[in-house]
Amino acid sequence: MKGKSISKERLDMNEAYQHHFAQVYDRLMDEMPLDKWQQFIREAWAKYGCGPRIVVDLGCGTGRHTLALAEDVHRMYGIDLSESMLAIAQEQAARTSGGRNITWLLQDMREWQIPSQADGVLCLCDGINYLLADEDVKAAFSSTYDGLREGGLFLFDVLTQHQYELYAAGQPYTYDVEDLAYIWYADWDEHNRVISHDLTIFSRVDAESEMFLRFHEFHQQRAYDLQQLTVWLKEIGFRRIETFADYTWQPIREDTARVCFCAVK
Repeated sequence: MKGKSISKERLDMNEAYQHHFAQVYDRLMDEMPLDKWQQFIREAWAKYGCGPRIVVDLGCGTGRHTLALAEDVHRMYGIDLSESMLAIAQEQAARTSGGRNITWLLQDMREWQIPSQADGVLCLCDGINYLLADEDVKAAFSSTYDGLREGGLFLFDVLTQHQYELYAAGQPYTYDVEDLAYIWYADWDEHNRVISHDLTIFSRVDAESEMFLRFHEFHQQRAYDLQQLTVWLKEIGFRRIETFADYTWQPIREDTARVCFCAVK
């Protein structure tokens, strides 16, 4: 799929519905330690000596990481497959003094392109887990390899099978505050190593209204064998591959929830 820049044109009814969910998305992510992740990324850029001037954020969503890390680089590209998410990212950029060096692109991470090679590529928040087929992951790795300069760093994270099993064991999950509520079911398919997230979300229309919109979201993610991911990266050509636990420089353990991969071209 060829990418295109996102404009602020009026969304159709279906996109408007999705747009509202995209606005809720950041609220649902509030408990994630994003500052800790960003610090790890900055340390990784220094550790691996990639000195990023040009960085690509794959699956950037509403752009929270993109906007924060853009302050450290010359040119940033935020790439996502959701026009609604990118529209929110643009709105957030417009509300701040930053974001002037960011280009937002509607592209598929399996075949993304920018005008020149990047110094660093990110894929955060378990974006790789959303790719359910081996060939999709290998395609994303291959496009990233092609899009990086020699010595460039590909940093991504994946959720582990251990974490998905915990999700399934603890479900259902509920959240209820004055203007937002959800119920979340998680079904783990051990044979295929796929988890299905089934969420029903209720969001107040606006601050002045007592009306709520109801959204239904269904997502699937796949747990990948960490050794297999390393093999695919090596086969594509990455020469130095290291893994760490939960956005720290600690080694992974059996109870690690999120594994960070650092792969150098």
